[in-house]
Amino acid sequence: MKCIVVMGMGLIVIVFCGCGKNAAVNQNTDTSSVIESSDDSEDSTDTSSASADADTDADTDADTNTDSDVDSESELPDADELTGNETTPNITWVRIEAGSFTYGSPIDTPCSAPAEKEVSVTLTRPFFIASTEITQAHWEAMELVNQSWTPGPAKPVTMINFFEALVWCNKLSAMEGLDACYDFDRCIGEFGTGCFNDEGTPIPGCGSGNIFQCGNTGLRKYPDRYSCPGYRLPTAAEWEYAAKAGITDTHTYGGDVFSEDISACHDQPSLNDIAWYCFNSGEEAHDVAQKLPNPWGLYDTLGNVEEWIDQYSGGTLDQETPDIPLIDPTGRSEGALTQLKGFHYSNAGCLVRPAAAMGMFPGTRDAYAGFRPVRTIFE
Repeated sequence: MKCIVVMGMGLIVIVFCGCGKNAAVNQNTDTSSVIESSDDSEDSTDTSSASADADTDADTDADTNTDSDVDSESELPDADELTGNETTPNITWVRIEAGSFTYGSPIDTPCSAPAEKEVSVTLTRPFFIASTEITQAHWEAMELVNQSWTPGPAKPVTMINFFEALVWCNKLSAMEGLDACYDFDRCIGEFGTGCFNDEGTPIPGCGSGNIFQCGNTGLRKYPDRYSCPGYRLPTAAEWEYAAKAGITDTHTYGGDVFSEDISACHDQPSLNDIAWYCFNSGEEAHDVAQKLPNPWGLYDTLGNVEEWIDQYSGGTLDQETPDIPLIDPTGRSEGALTQLKGFHYSNAGCLVRPAAAMGMFPGTRDAYAGFRPVRTIFE
């Protein structure tokens, strides 16, 4: 059953009405990085840590395999196949109309990076986007094992990598009879097993071992992300357009942030009503939709957990011609790192802005990383 509510300013919300680990979270193994470089070589991304105590010894050996073809047959070729036990997740979908905006941020923005260089972007198709980050209840509705670091049905799902988020999207597409956006026939590794040390103790991040991961080749059934009719991760342009929600005069929809060292943790008054970040989070993820939404009705686009998007990192949306206005951009076609947006509950407040981005190996599972899906509207 779908409940449709008409909202002001051209927004429509569609509600689908569907029928432990408690170790200290400050054991930081954050493998994400602030994207600092706009150089167009694949190895140009500055992977300096975004957190004060970020682990700079991230496991990267196995992760770099995700940047090349995976030749062996998938150990879980049916990772996205429906079991018949799935239930419709209770997600509020917000309709975002097509439009134009300025991607990136002004050069004098606190804690900004060269990769945030401003460029004019036009999105020609409207799309639905989840009003919240996908919760653990949403994840489990797709009959997937929940290994999130901070347990709770209304908390964002975490400890899932980029590829595992895509599996969830495919399963929801299949439930609704939509063509799936991703193909996992060439993926390898064990799906959704969390992270453990040699003693079998859960740890808040890992990127090596028998982890479910895929190569670049053949993963996307629709190279033009916008053409896929099913559920998928947003492009960088879609995510930022939705997160900014028409706000152009301040850094966030709560107001401006002030400059600080990215390893610091100061009170940022403009964020306290809209985002969970290092100063107010208590170093853990929180239930979604506890802070004020942005003007388009989206919660937690800033803070709480960072969100996987379907774009490789390494600079602006178009490396070759960043000063030319872009239409429906998809960014780089491949790369070693995948982007995340929104930053997370352990980050300094000056990083918690729509234009800021991180880079992380797509095979990495992390206590800070979740996702928010979208679906193109064809009219």
